[in-house]
Amino acid sequence: MPEPALKSLTFDDVEKLEDQDGLRYELWNGEAVALTGGTPAHNLIALGLRDVIKPQLTPGCRVFVGNVGLRLGESLYGNKAYPHVMVVCDPQPQTYQSNAVLVAEVLSDNSVSRDRNKELKAYSAQASVQSYLILSQSAVEIGVYRRTNAWREEIYRGAEAVIEFPQPALRLPLREIYAEVWEEMAGKPVPQPAP
Repeated sequence: MPEPALKSLTFDDVEKLEDQDGLRYELWNGEAVALTGGTPAHNLIALGLRDVIKPQLTPGCRVFVGNVGLRLGESLYGNKAYPHVMVVCDPQPQTYQSNAVLVAEVLSDNSVSRDRNKELKAYSAQASVQSYLILSQSAVEIGVYRRTNAWREEIYRGAEAVIEFPQPALRLPLREIYAEVWEEMAGKPVPQPAP
């Protein structure tokens, strides 16, 4: 006997599901995926990125960490993600955003393929997204994908690396993003810049 076909969930279905059980779900191609917690390093890297971004933002832009959803696509069957960090200019009052300009994910062992493939494709298809960052939690390294560079990966490594963005105008020193996890990763204190 054939198995019954699974019903594709809509964006609204997932919103209702979250309201009912209090969990967070990403929505990918009609399938809800429950989110789990991350490691302390994962959390500290995301917060480090947020802390570097926040003081640089102009009025009207905000940085969100982890618990704010991003609607990808306007159709009833659009996807929903929870980026680890996202910058939104002209944020909306609902429980999710739809116009992020910068999105960042901290890699974990079980998200490498999803972050580098499915999420890159979804974020690059979102007209508002200009940049997508993938932050390693095993090395001081960030992969950057930009709309202006046809979504080709640029790699920034080490404490001296700095990523710059024109819109919104941001300067992201890896030294500051990774400061709280440097010792655990490298076994020594974060190197200080030469005077």
